Amino acid sequence: ANYTSSHAPLKGCANDIWNMQCLLRYTLLYSADQIRVLIDSSDGRSRSDRAPTKANIMAGLQWLVADAKPGDNLLFIFSGYGTQHPRSPGSDKYEGYLVPSDFAEDLPANFFEAYAEQLEKNTGSPQNAGGGGGSAADDDKQQASAAVAARGASKGGYRLVSLLEVHDVISQLPKRCHASLVLDSCYSILPGVGPESNCPATFKKVYRGKVEYDKLRDFISRPRFLEMPPLPVQHTPPHLPRSNAFPACSLHCFSGCRLKEWCAEFPIEGTVQGAFSWAFLKALAQGHFHCGLYQFQQLLSQLLSGLKVHFQGLEQLAVFQLSEAASLQDVVLKT
Repeated sequence: ANYTSSHAPLKGCANDIWNMQCLLRYTLLYSADQIRVLIDSSDGRSRSDRAPTKANIMAGLQWLVADAKPGDNLLFIFSGYGTQHPRSPGSDKYEGYLVPSDFAEDLPANFFEAYAEQLEKNTGSPQNAGGGGGSAADDDKQQASAAVAARGASKGGYRLVSLLEVHDVISQLPKRCHASLVLDSCYSILPGVGPESNCPATFKKVYRGKVEYDKLRDFISRPRFLEMPPLPVQHTPPHLPRSNAFPACSLHCFSGCRLKEWCAEFPIEGTVQGAFSWAFLKALAQGHFHCGLYQFQQLLSQLLSGLKVHFQGLEQLAVFQLSEAASLQDVVLKT
C-alpha cells in the first residue's frame, strides 16, 4: 500500500508488488488465477475489491489458505507501513501490526491534523509535541489524551491487521504444506513461528521521537513505520492467540528489519523501491531462482550491506524465521 490519500503517503510499495508479481508470473510461472494482488493506485482510486483494505487483506489470506493441502506452496507478500499499538488500552505491552490502506477510515477526516494541534496545545510548544519534552510515560499520556480529544465524539479506532491474526490464518495450514511470508514493513516479526523462532507477541514500545510525515514527502529516503497516537481501543481480536501451538506447516517468514530498526524505501536503479524487497529479488536472481535458504540469507545480507555504502543511515537487517517443519536446506519460494 502507498497510502496515497493519507497524511503519510509512501512511493515505493506499489513498485515492490508489481516487481514481485512479475517474478511470480514470468519467472516462476504462476498462472493469473493463482495470484491475488491488492494495490492502491497513484490517484488514490482503486477498485474496491482490489484495494489493500483490512477487509480485503483478511479475505485474501483466507483465500490463500482455503483448501490448502499437503504439497501446496503458498506465498503472502506485504509491502507498506507497520505500526505498534498497545495490546489493550493503557497497557505498556505493544503489538506489531500491518497497516492497510483504510487504517483511518473509522476516524474523523481531519484526525491527524487535529491530533497534532491538540498535542501542541497540551505540551505548550511544537518542539515538545510528539516526545522529548518529558519522560516517556508522560509523552505517552499526552499523546493518548490528544488522540482522544482529536477523535471527538467518534468511538472508532484504527483498522489494523494484527500479526496474531496473520499467525492464526497460517496456523490453519496442514503438515507438509509450505508457506512463505515476505513482509517489507517495520514491526513485522511474526510471533510464535517455531521453537527456535518463538518471538513474543508483545514488546516494549520502540520510541522514535517526533516524526513529521508531511516533511518526509520530499525526502529521498522514507521509513516504513507509521507512528500513530494510542487510542483506547483493542485492535487485536480478544480471542487471539487461540493457543501457544506453533504452525504445523513448513513456514518461512522473511521480515525487512529487526524490531528497533526501520525498513527504508528510496530510489534504487531508477525507481523508488523498498530496500528489503529490492534485495530479496536480487538475491533470488543471483541464486538463479532456485537456492537454499542458507545461501539466500548470505546473498540477501550482502546486498543490504552493499546498499549501506551508497545510502547513509540505512540500518536494517533482515529477520528470518522458520517453523519446526522447515529447514535451512529448503528452497526459497519453492514451486
